[in-house]
Amino acid sequence: MALLIDIVMCRTDNYGYLVHDVETGKTAAIDAPEAKAIKAALEMRGWKLTDIFVTHHHTDHVEGIPALKREYGAKVTGPKAEAEKILGLDVLVGPGENVSLGATDFYVIGMPGHTLG
Repeated sequence: MALLIDIVMCRTDNYGYLVHDVETGKTAAIDAPEAKAIKAALEMRGWKLTDIFVTHHHTDHVEGIPALKREYGAKVTGPKAEAEKILGLDVLVGPGENVSLGATDFYVIGMPGHTLG
């Protein structure tokens, strides 16, 4: 269950992250601050985006979701508590639940404070 992680510079002052499951070829963007930068990183690595995991609703974390979802058909998973504030969510999760990418499960931890959800 090997994962590769790529850090992507976005919006001149922000970062996005790509997590790639080597065994299955599935790739998730952790947040989607800028579609163009994420797409370029995917092309450079030869990866196809299958998932987007959203941490919270701020524009600098969600702005690229519509374009990436349209381009790759990626499944978008995000916080139940912010579902009304994030367009394009397919799967809603909350604290204590798991999110999977290939053979890897990620445990969702609630961290209210930066946003309510």
